[in-house]
This record gives sequence, C-alpha cells and structure tokens, in this order.
Amino acid sequence: MRKIMKAACALTAAVFCACVPAFASGISEGITMHKSASYSSGEYNVDGGVMEIIAYNKSNQKAYAVNGQSGVLAVIDLSAMEGNGSDIELSAENIDIRSLVGEMDSSFSYGDMTSVAVSPDGSLVALALQDASFDEDGRAAIFSCNEDGSLTFKALVRTGVQPDMITFADDNTILTADEGEPREGYGEGIADPAGSVSIIDVNSLTSTVVGFEAFDSSADELASQGVIIMKGVLPSADFEPEYIAVSEGKAYVTLQEANAVAVLDIGSASFDGIYSIGFEDYSIHEVDIDKKDDAYNPRTYDSLRGIRMPDGIAAFTANGATYIVTANEGDAREWGDEDDGTFYISEDERDFGDGDTSPTGAITAGNSGLEGKVVFFRSSDYLGLDENTDYIFGGRTFTIFEVTDKGFEEVFTSGSDFEAVTADLYPEFYNSSNDNAVLDDRSGKKGPEAESITVGTFNGRTYAFTALERTGGVMMYDVTDPSDAKFTDYINTRDFRSVVDGSQEYEDGELDKWVTGGDVAPEGLAFISADDSPTGRPMLLAACEVSGTVAVCEIY
Repeated sequence: MRKIMKAACALTAAVFCACVPAFASGISEGITMHKSASYSSGEYNVDGGVMEIIAYNKSNQKAYAVNGQSGVLAVIDLSAMEGNGSDIELSAENIDIRSLVGEMDSSFSYGDMTSVAVSPDGSLVALALQDASFDEDGRAAIFSCNEDGSLTFKALVRTGVQPDMITFADDNTILTADEGEPREGYGEGIADPAGSVSIIDVNSLTSTVVGFEAFDSSADELASQGVIIMKGVLPSADFEPEYIAVSEGKAYVTLQEANAVAVLDIGSASFDGIYSIGFEDYSIHEVDIDKKDDAYNPRTYDSLRGIRMPDGIAAFTANGATYIVTANEGDAREWGDEDDGTFYISEDERDFGDGDTSPTGAITAGNSGLEGKVVFFRSSDYLGLDENTDYIFGGRTFTIFEVTDKGFEEVFTSGSDFEAVTADLYPEFYNSSNDNAVLDDRSGKKGPEAESITVGTFNGRTYAFTALERTGGVMMYDVTDPSDAKFTDYINTRDFRSVVDGSQEYEDGELDKWVTGGDVAPEGLAFISADDSPTGRPMLLAACEVSGTVAVCEIY
C-alpha cells in the first residue's frame, strides 16, 4: 500500500532559507522569499489542470489566472495587499470565457483555454484557446483591459493548431506557441498536426502562422547536431512548440520533445535556426534514479544522460549579451488507443528488481545496486541520439545559455542542486509527486521536474525562479553573472502532512493518489517588480494546478 510519510518536525509550509545546504556557499546574503497572500479557486484535481497560467497587470494591480478545470478566467485583486501585512486571502471575479467566445463567434468550437498574457502597457489581455477538435486551428481571444480589471471583448484571431502558450512581443504583437500534438496517436489516416508559431498584429487583427516546413529536408543535419526527431516523421509535423521568450526582436521557442529551441525572427516571420540544448551528463553530475531505497542516494553513471526537454523558457540581458534560461522538465509522448492499434509511448520502463538492464545493457542491478523501476527514453525510435548511451527524461535542472551567432553556448547548469536541496529540506518527502506524498516516488522518473521559469531584477541584480512541478516549491538563483549563477533561496508552501478530504483515489482497493494541503504543483510563474507591486516589494506569483491555488510571495 502507498503510504503518507510523517513530516519531520522541523518542516513548515513557509520559508526554508535558514536551512541552506552546505554546497550553496555562494548564497546571496539576506535575500529570501516569503508567502504573503494566497488565492484559492475552491477547486482541486489530483491530475492537475486547475490554476495553470497567471499574468499580472501593473496598470490595475490585477492578476489574471487561467482555470483549466472550470474554463473561467480568474481576475485576482492584489491591491488588497497594500498596507495589510501578510497571510491575506485574496478574492477574485470569474469571467466565463467560453460563453463570451460563443457569443462572439458561434462557428468556433471552443475546447480549452490554455494561457493568458497582458500587454506591456496594460491595455490588453490575450488568451490562447484550443479548438475542441485536436487537429483544428485555435484562436487568440483579445480583450481591452479596464481600470477595474474587467475586460471588453475585442476580437478572436485565428492561430495554428493547439495554441499552448501566448505572450506579447510588444504592445502591438502577440505570439502563440501552437503545439500540434498527435493526440489520437500514430497510424494510417491519423493526423499529426503541424506545430507552429502564430504572429498576431494587434492593429489589423490578422495573423501569420509560421511552420517548420523549411526544415523538412534537414532532418539528418539537425539530428547530427543533437535535435531529436521521430524516425519517419517530418520535422514540420514532429516539432511541438511549448513556450516562448522574447528579446530584442527574436522569439526563443522551446521544442520540448525535440530537446531544442527554435529562434524566430519576428519581423521577417521566419526561423533563423533550430538548436539542441544538449544533455545532462550523469557521468559528471550525480542523479538519484533509485525509487526503492526510500532515500536520497545520488551517484554517477558513465553511460547515462538526461534529455533536458525544456518546458518553460525566459530571456534576459547581461553585459551586453542575451541569455536564455530553460526549465528542463522532460516529456514523454503517450498518445492513441491500444484497442485501435494507434497507441504509442516513448517510454522504455526497466525493472531492475526483475533483472532488467538499461537499454544499452551498461547499467545492471549488479553494477548499480538499483532495485526499482527506471523510465528510460525509447531512443531507438528517434534520430539524434547515440545508440551506445542510455537516456532518461528531463534534466532535473535549469540551464543558462548565451545566445551567439551560431546558436547557444551553455554557461551554467544547476546540476544536482534541485535534488540535493529538496532532499536536505524534505528528507521524508524527497522526490514525492504532486499526486501523493510518497518518499522517493519520482526518482525513477524525472525527479522534482522543473516546469516553468521566469526572471526578475531588483536591487541591481537579476534572479531566475524555477517551479518544481512534482515536489513543489520554487528555486531562486542569482544569475547576474550568468556563468557563475548562485543558489539563493527555496520556498515550498505545500503542506505534506495533510490530505484534502475527498481527493483520495484508490486502485485495487489501495490508496493510489491524493491531494495534499497548501500549494501543490506550481505550473505558471509571474514576477512583479518593486515599482509595480502593490506593497513596494518584488513579488512572485505561482499558479498551482493540483491545489487550484495561487501563492503570492514577497521577496526581501
């Protein structure tokens, strides 16, 4: 039976800056995150999808948060925090986007709302909407934003298929990352929609959808450079844009499953190139892939690499150069129906307790001490990988790259930090999942799972914030000197010791999943500068998809 571990008495659902592991000797003195306020939707889902993405409008001190479960946009009033201290419960007005869209255009079959963004000047709010059919074009819903936080519907503009993220490049330009996933699996006559980036002109309310067809003849060349492409599938269909960061006229677009970032020149509506972001080298950095020993037990493996597969991305400048930071989550493809013969999964699960070895045979129970299941990548189905190397999903890291004329140059990776920090602070809940509180549950599969990332500047220094989807909480690093980034703080406002009543799910009569208290599974982050904050202090907003909450953290 899966069991809820008892919390160590030293743990609290607050700030953990006082318990910094010894390795992080470069910590920025006195910089901490503290939860000051929260919002609860009153909903939860053990599988996520409630509070997902959040954006802040400095003009009216409202935060706009996507509720993927109920399909409403929550308008959260942060002005209530001004002068009111901490532990504030915030309120929100809910806007029924589905109904508004239906009234605007009954020909569009509304399926899902996935993302929200606010224009730099605060005058507009944009939403990414997916069609109910997995292979039909989506829409960007554009609203004028009023002083009281209410919205006036402006237009629906067509995008590519499955817009998954939306952002403003400037006040007059909106971008969407159109994922184009093959949600009905693979097989004859089944669509694998093309991934794309849509560029929307706010003034003309028109869009240009930019696909990857120009790379269809370059699959082998891209693969030789470490871009991962499914065998027998054209890049234009295989690439699935996930997230976008914008800097100086360029859009940096994560292609998660391809382990790459595409660079889009916004002005010319064309891609400059597609570049692999490399692998986590577990012959150098320690990793814990043993879920059976109920402990943090990291080690190195000569044959093992982590496919970073970035989800979130952000950009910043330092010393006249542009840098990108990636949250290296990892993502498996699992689509289709076994009964229909269309099912496909890119995972290759090996049980070392049953005598299995790694796919190459280099890692065995005898030479590694592994006893449990480890999920490897099914590399034989893909171009761009070494047949003599074992691969697992994700990097359990964030990475910093300098943008160069030839692509990206890696200047920093957090290596083993995320697992080391969370193991030190949560010895009884280390690598638990967002749908349970079982010790070591995720060690064989992506660990703490870096989901999203954002950057912010205050007191003349730049910081990167990375949300950990499974274990929970947010890592903070000083990236002012990108090649010498330093761990600064970690906050986790999840209450591992409690269970939300009614959230328990059972399998074969045993407790399998449940929602813990507090803020669970941070999905989207938004940084607020001191100048734009209602309290005069920098803030970080974290939308949490399992608990259905938003945590508001001030930075001191």
